[in-house]
Amino acid sequence: MTRVLKVVLVDDEPEARELLSYMLAGYKGVKVVGTAGNVDEALIQVQKERPHLVLLDIQMPEKDGFHFIEQVQHSGADPGIIFVTAYEHYAIQAIRNSVFDYILKPVHQEELEEAIERFREQGSKDREQDFQKLVEALQNGSSTRIKLNTRSGYILIDPAEIVYCKADGNYTHIQLTRGNCELITQNLGAIEEILDGNSFFRASRSYLLNLRFISKVDRKSSNCLLEYPGASCSVKIPAQKIRLLESSFSN
Repeated sequence: MTRVLKVVLVDDEPEARELLSYMLAGYKGVKVVGTAGNVDEALIQVQKERPHLVLLDIQMPEKDGFHFIEQVQHSGADPGIIFVTAYEHYAIQAIRNSVFDYILKPVHQEELEEAIERFREQGSKDREQDFQKLVEALQNGSSTRIKLNTRSGYILIDPAEIVYCKADGNYTHIQLTRGNCELITQNLGAIEEILDGNSFFRASRSYLLNLRFISKVDRKSSNCLLEYPGASCSVKIPAQKIRLLESSFSN
């Protein structure tokens, strides 16, 4: 008889947790035993429910999915983990190089079920070594991050997490996909040089946009819409830049 697979869902967006719960509700042999909106809640759920599997969002405020990995590794629990993410960035390559599985958002029923079946086929085992392999893979992939100066020190950022950069005199505001905005003590020109070759477009004297997040361009109003998880913003750019922007997508 196939055991019932106990699953905990971890995602900071309630709608994402509800969707996964709905998708798993009719899946025979799977039971959602808990949900969590952040890493601390997730650790409590894992200790309480001892799930076989955790569906874990990578991008969450304050502590991300990899903080969960580090903390659960020292908690004595060893659930299987399937990462759920909206981004194809260095972390995905690290996961590919480890023994863990992942699903890209938006999640499709067939892909979700296939990932769970792959987990079933792996069987039960001690995952301490698996956790260590992932940590090592992340460390090896961390060279893709860039160092940017702040007033108090510096931050390390994966360019794929940058939505846009906005000039503010000799400073630059950098909007990140996780929702926070960092003030960098370098001007926009310097940031553009650092990000050269990472799919960024200099839309004006004030803005540097990540092409990955551009979803709509209005030629009439010269507005550019950028969308990222849980938010969107509109940036007005010079009319002459519209055609250059269009050529960036046609190459």
